[in-house]
Amino acid sequence: MPFVAYGTTTIEYTVERKKSLKNTYINVDKNGVLVKTSNETELKSIEALVLKKASWIVKHLEGYKSTSDVEIVTGARLYYLGKSYYVEVLEDDVDKVSVAFTHSKFKITVPLKCNQVAINKAIDAFYKEKAVKKITPLLKKYSKIMQVQPEHISFRKAEKRWGSCSATNRISFNYHLMKISSALIEYVIIHELSHIKHKNHSKEFWSVVKKYMHDYKTRDEKIKKFEKFL
Repeated sequence: MPFVAYGTTTIEYTVERKKSLKNTYINVDKNGVLVKTSNETELKSIEALVLKKASWIVKHLEGYKSTSDVEIVTGARLYYLGKSYYVEVLEDDVDKVSVAFTHSKFKITVPLKCNQVAINKAIDAFYKEKAVKKITPLLKKYSKIMQVQPEHISFRKAEKRWGSCSATNRISFNYHLMKISSALIEYVIIHELSHIKHKNHSKEFWSVVKKYMHDYKTRDEKIKKFEKFL
């Protein structure tokens, strides 16, 4: 695997070549660094670009590590609707973990003997409950506007997608959508509803998305920065 040295950090990356690409792009996710480029791009040019973007790459790689390894204790941070909030963990004589958001911080009450698994499950339950309450009315709103109707709606935790639409028009939303802003949540809703008309990402599909969200490209770029939350 090719790599570059950035200070004391070694950045390894994978190169994916496609004949149709005219420019070179760098993608950072939980799997590492991927450089997408054309068949003609020289290796030294790819290396130069990775070095140029090294600071940005390292920052995002550290972000993925921190979100996957974070321990939920007092002083930790949790994202909610696009913002990071302080977490306060309180031990009490209770039977189970409870999670409350007070508009300025998360208050998590835990039994006297509690492990991280139980806390994480309670946080997931919190996100799922909020997702159902927020996304359901928005989905009804845009379904009416777009004149499409999903066969079924579900909310679950997914590792790779914010949402999905099956061949039978069953739409599933990742309840961790509650970590990102309302504007990006609306983009995901319109994106998945557009798949009822077009199952792929063809020009026709993006035309439908654009019809109901003119700045979808900007939102699509922004949501990629939050993929570490998947």
